[in-house]
Amino acid sequence: MKKQSFLYGVSILFFASVIAKILGAVYRVPITWILGPEGLGLYQLVYPLFALIIVLSSTSMPTAISKIVADYIYLGDYANAKKTFVVSLKLVSVVGLIFAILLASFSGLIASFQGNDMLYLGYLGLAPAVVLVSVLSAFRGYFQGLSDMMPTAVSQVIEQGAKLVFGLVGAYLLIPFGVEYGTLGALLGVSVSELLAVLFMVIVYRKKRNKRYYSAQNEKHSTIHNSIIKEQGTKQIAKRLLKTALPIVLSNAILPFVLFVESIFVIKLLMSGGLSSVEATGLWGINSGVVNSLVNMPIVLTQAIAISLVPFVAGKGKTQNMCGSYDQAVGLGVAFCVPVVVAFVLLGEPILSILYMNSLGVSNLSLATMMLAICSCIVVLGSILQIQNSLLYGLGYGRRSLINMAIAASIQVALFVLLTIYLGIWGCVISSISFYLFAFLLDYLFIRFRLGYRLSFVTLKPIFFGAIILILFILDVCMLFENLWTQTIISILGGGVLYVFSLWAFGGFKLFVKKKTV
Repeated sequence: MKKQSFLYGVSILFFASVIAKILGAVYRVPITWILGPEGLGLYQLVYPLFALIIVLSSTSMPTAISKIVADYIYLGDYANAKKTFVVSLKLVSVVGLIFAILLASFSGLIASFQGNDMLYLGYLGLAPAVVLVSVLSAFRGYFQGLSDMMPTAVSQVIEQGAKLVFGLVGAYLLIPFGVEYGTLGALLGVSVSELLAVLFMVIVYRKKRNKRYYSAQNEKHSTIHNSIIKEQGTKQIAKRLLKTALPIVLSNAILPFVLFVESIFVIKLLMSGGLSSVEATGLWGINSGVVNSLVNMPIVLTQAIAISLVPFVAGKGKTQNMCGSYDQAVGLGVAFCVPVVVAFVLLGEPILSILYMNSLGVSNLSLATMMLAICSCIVVLGSILQIQNSLLYGLGYGRRSLINMAIAASIQVALFVLLTIYLGIWGCVISSISFYLFAFLLDYLFIRFRLGYRLSFVTLKPIFFGAIILILFILDVCMLFENLWTQTIISILGGGVLYVFSLWAFGGFKLFVKKKTV
């Protein structure tokens, strides 16, 4: 079976991510109506610890598994590639089960430490999801290592679709018993969605487990390396898996850990400025639940590029073509993010008004609009950062990524504590931007001067001109029409078409041309 190309894999994951994110956005709006700012704040206070546990137990595993599997497939060693999956599945299942038990056992203590005893129900609702996500990560890493992105893509859609249905139904049925129970219902929907995604992956694996994923190039390459291919023992594979995964796990755990730390202290810090507990929780809900959700959406979408880059780079070494692929990946990420940034800056208020109707209130809407405009820079920085990290993972420089992320996180925490005391919720905003900025710069300097991979800024020129044309178009639309729906629809649809045309006119479609591999 022929492996999918880099751009084909990116396309599959990207469009699946678009569908998943649309479903996620659809979910976010009615869940805000049902739970309100306080319930949304509770939801967002529970999620940072859950996200941290998921990173530690499973989220980083697909990257490590895909790299090892891709290395074996490149050598034509399908037996060890499959054995890597079996070992990793057992490993992440055990780790996920341990974390789930710990989360459920200490849910009350954690909730009390966070300053809100109601949170323990949310942690109980998410505990089953920890095990299920761990199992799911092994399947995704295996298929990604085979350069088969379709199972991962479909499972993402299943996750979000099931979360939309079961999360909203659960919240609606339980909200009459109190806001904490409404939050529990929403979080139980997460566990159900992960269960359905795992069942799908099991079915796909059983159907595809005997197929061959060698490309013609790898078949030829395997005849040269047959003499050095030996079946690896379980301990050898587990050791290699842990060695590869550890820097990736720690690197990816840094930001969720920082967010968890913030979730512990942010309410207390905001209350020290004179706010009540309800007001502080509501502000945190707006920052993390409303603004950050929108900002993270395009970053998650461009993750398709980063995921596809790892198996493409793994096993091929530092070649000139890798430099071209890196340049292409960054160009694709920026081409997608720039119009999103323009929309967040110029259309922030109408977008938020349409999405959340009157649920935020006038003052909170104004605050969220300002936050969204300022945080929009994170869209570009975060997207490029994850592409840079994937390049480092694929080339075996995971430790460098870890160091850079740790330095950036240290700066963020220091700014968070100092600025939140004096600037309130704006301290959280500024500290978040600082993390992405410093992590991006440190990665860029290492890739540029240590690896010698120079970004071709000429490639970005069509994107720059397209952005200028898009900005002028949106400003004209806002001057001609007063209705928010009209402004938003015409700006997004018309501006999107104009932006794509501008990319084509200035030669930006070269980013989408398949490059030859070596």
